[in-house]
Amino acid sequence: MAGHPFFAAVYDLFQRPAAPLIDPWRRRVVGGASGRVLEIGVGTGLNLPFYRMERITRLVGLEPDPHMRRRAAARARRLGIPMELVAAPAENMPFEDQSFDTAVATHVFCSVSDLEQALREVFRVLRPGGTFRFLEHVRARDERAARWQDRLTPVWRFVAAGCHPNRRTTEVIEAAGFVLEELERFDLPVGGPVRPQAFGVARRPA
Repeated sequence: MAGHPFFAAVYDLFQRPAAPLIDPWRRRVVGGASGRVLEIGVGTGLNLPFYRMERITRLVGLEPDPHMRRRAAARARRLGIPMELVAAPAENMPFEDQSFDTAVATHVFCSVSDLEQALREVFRVLRPGGTFRFLEHVRARDERAARWQDRLTPVWRFVAAGCHPNRRTTEVIEAAGFVLEELERFDLPVGGPVRPQAFGVARRPA
């Protein structure tokens, strides 16, 4: 896969101004991960500092973009975190059914090619009773703002490596079979079409 070399090169720089706003949410997402953990769309590894490794028996990072994956590997080495990196898309995970206790994702499902299929895969690879912890860009609740997202999405997809800021991701998570146990929706003070965010914890029924 060719990936997005320029986007990978500037991603951390692009994220730095938003870090004071986003990092507390990253900590909530990954800080609750335990057991066999799969991070979907690990990117450059920005979540790695927030894992509580004493609670984790295995950490796997799924990332199809080779440029992102290379940067994630370098960050894991610097932090001394034993993470296995796997080159595959979220829509076709090379794992057995029920392989993981926890799945985590931050700002990933806005960019997958097939949202429904990717979330079915998350459901498949989690054990019954396993949890899916996420932070995602989502469609605005205000219809006027949502229409603005719709208008901006074609341009945003081009400049942000396929990101769709107008997806109804939480609804699709439930449609995939998950039970939403926590859901907090909020707007960032900055961010244009990606201001609307959703943090959640979903469980695969036992």
